[in-house]
Amino acid sequence: MTHNQTQDVLAFLNEIIPDTPNTRLVERQELFRVALTQVMRNLRKKMGLTQAELAEKMGVGQSWVSKLESANNDHTFESVLAYLDALGADFEASFLLNGQKVAGVAAKLGITPQEFEETIKTVLDDIEELPPQENPQTPEFDLISSEQKTKCKQAQNLVSKDGFWGTAA
Repeated sequence: MTHNQTQDVLAFLNEIIPDTPNTRLVERQELFRVALTQVMRNLRKKMGLTQAELAEKMGVGQSWVSKLESANNDHTFESVLAYLDALGADFEASFLLNGQKVAGVAAKLGITPQEFEETIKTVLDDIEELPPQENPQTPEFDLISSEQKTKCKQAQNLVSKDGFWGTAA
């Protein structure tokens, strides 16, 4: 596809797709999915593995690896981590608030059971809530019904009251 054809397609899509918070969120999700699959594919190739070799290492079919490397398929967090673990790679997520990193979380896929025990203790000890923001600018998306929103708020209230694991008996 030439540059002019790409511009024509993008112009056409901009005409027919409304510019709403929901469509902007979907656009960003798709961009992330494309970037994620490209990085995963490049990492596998850098390790010198074919899809079939990686699939064998994971105990799955080659078609599963192919689907995971395709931006046209949904990726579960678990499947991405299994893929990275089979490559001997890891995953780290950064959380940004107003463009600034406020937290980072590494999957730590290659740690030993002893390191895991130490890490879990540290994670549980270090859990802290962020102070509430003044005038938070949280966009309102109509992705779930008002009944589902009410159930979520009830669950959030229980967690904030009793903690994630509940109260001790």
